[in-house]
Amino acid sequence: MKIKAYSPKTGNLIADDITGINFGNVRQGQHGVLPVLVRPIKDSSNITGLELYLQNNGGFANSSYGFFKNDSFIPNVRSYIPGMTGSVISDHFSVVPTPPAFSGGIPVNFNNQGEGDFIWLDVQAGAYDTGSTNTVNYRFVFEYS
Repeated sequence: MKIKAYSPKTGNLIADDITGINFGNVRQGQHGVLPVLVRPIKDSSNITGLELYLQNNGGFANSSYGFFKNDSFIPNVRSYIPGMTGSVISDHFSVVPTPPAFSGGIPVNFNNQGEGDFIWLDVQAGAYDTGSTNTVNYRFVFEYS
């Protein structure tokens, strides 16, 4: 399986086979400026089911991790901003327990060409989450059968 990254604004392919994503700078209490857009691609007919999980919250227990999925690209999907209209990411993964474990599985559908749903991901750093590090690592995991 490959994970492709796309521009959340245009739907253009950014990277063909990624192993990680970057939410950029996210301020405390706010969402990321742009969501991250990924799409799994089957490279084997042996994959019959796929789910995306949040496995690690980076130690930020008050943060929210959102997703939106659709079988085709939709322009202008954006993170939730109170008072703004349009397509927004509003569903959230369930909270990650301590110690980290798989949480909030999202089923991913595939078309006849083996292309999975487009998945927009977002993080909102909790207003009470603070730390002295510049980088926080969240872990999203694809589990397939």
